[in-house]
Amino acid sequence: MDDFHYRPTYAAGSHFIGIFEWGFLYKEMNLPESERKKRAHDSEPYKSPTHAGGLLAIDKNYFLEMGGYDPGMMVWGGENFELSFKVWMCGGSVEWVPCSRVGHVYRHFMPYGFGEYANKGPIIDLNYKRVVEVWMDGVYKDAFYARLPYIKRLDEGDISKQLQLKTEHSCKSFAWFMENVAWMLLKRFPVQPNNRVWGEFRSLADDKMCWDTQSAALGGPIGISGCHHSGGNQRYRLNVEGQITTGERCIHARNSNLVFEVCPDAKVSDKWKLLEETKQIQYDDGSDKCVEAKGKKLKMEACDSKNAFQKWQFAPA
Repeated sequence: MDDFHYRPTYAAGSHFIGIFEWGFLYKEMNLPESERKKRAHDSEPYKSPTHAGGLLAIDKNYFLEMGGYDPGMMVWGGENFELSFKVWMCGGSVEWVPCSRVGHVYRHFMPYGFGEYANKGPIIDLNYKRVVEVWMDGVYKDAFYARLPYIKRLDEGDISKQLQLKTEHSCKSFAWFMENVAWMLLKRFPVQPNNRVWGEFRSLADDKMCWDTQSAALGGPIGISGCHHSGGNQRYRLNVEGQITTGERCIHARNSNLVFEVCPDAKVSDKWKLLEETKQIQYDDGSDKCVEAKGKKLKMEACDSKNAFQKWQFAPA
């Protein structure tokens, strides 16, 4: 687009709220009907668990009283969650205003780099770690680390001033936030179970080969490629409820293939099973099929405990 033509993001009459999945990917969903009915007019502002980050209005004095943005966070990433959790848990609220109009010019590229911060590690992950360690607790903190387990190893730096602010403002717990503000989120994104194994899924027949999404489109098969030890498309999780995931996507057994798909809403279980003694990964649907490496493909074949191409080892990545 070469002009400043205004195009609405939302359809007339629609009402969305900001939520998140457990890896802190920002999401939106319809305002629950129970909340919508509390309003006399569609033009009334309504409460939302969080917001997108770049489009907000806040009283300057209140913003500074609440510590502003965490000065230990770098460049961008996670600030919308940090501010939302802080405001809600410390006595304020986040509200969406249906009749507001804000223009946003999207660029086709990032016009800046991370400069000196680029040498400090994965910036967005480090920001997330600070948010989690300051504001989350209990099963919800565990859910984040189940979704992004590698972040647990990062050093979040000094968060003493943020924890002090929580104490000084008598801020509520994250459990309170989930039960009273973001309760609808759990209907779509239940708490993540613990992982049985996570990281690189390496072949025992050739430990230089790892499971890889291979840039598969949704609905396409994943395969196996040379291990690059950088996570991303080679970082998988098998949770204790039998679900295999990579990022926010799920791996399903479809016919003879392992398929890259959208995870079903409100479901964190499946039928994948790790056979500890034989080091095989079986899809436990009664078919007696196990994952087997065939060239650069992964296939579901009849389980054979002596077949080295059906055996797997796991390394954090």
